[in-house]
Amino acid sequence: MYLVKIERKIALSKEQIPVHIKIDTEIEDTNGNENITRTEHGSYIHKGHIHMIKYDEQMEDLGEVYTTIVIQEDRISIKREGQLQMHQVFRIGHSTECVYTHPYGKFRMETTTHRMQFIKGIGNKSGKLYINYDVMLNDQEPRRHVFELQFQEEEEA
Repeated sequence: MYLVKIERKIALSKEQIPVHIKIDTEIEDTNGNENITRTEHGSYIHKGHIHMIKYDEQMEDLGEVYTTIVIQEDRISIKREGQLQMHQVFRIGHSTECVYTHPYGKFRMETTTHRMQFIKGIGNKSGKLYINYDVMLNDQEPRRHVFELQFQEEEEA
């Protein structure tokens, strides 16, 4: 049996803008609040009414996880691939379900979206995404999440 490592790098086309990304996540449950901040490099694509942000992140103990965020007028979806897998969909006032696959098992994930907002910067070279939602894993108590992502076109060296 041969193991083949496939390297995935974001190939930039003319439509893709290299961006610096800052992500702030706050998770609140009965045990208190947890705040997570990270920065990544990725790409931003804009075609018509669809906006896409892609980035790869190196996760401790899990390796590389590839994330694609698709922003449309009535929904936002976050797809993660690698050792972590999920396709989470956000629609205001709706509950959506997906399977969250992790090396420790598979979990049913139900998401209820309360608020989402996408603000584009001048010339589509920056922007901010905000999502406020609850997540319930395998019918446990829901946890409140606030997800904020800011991106800015990277300066050429």
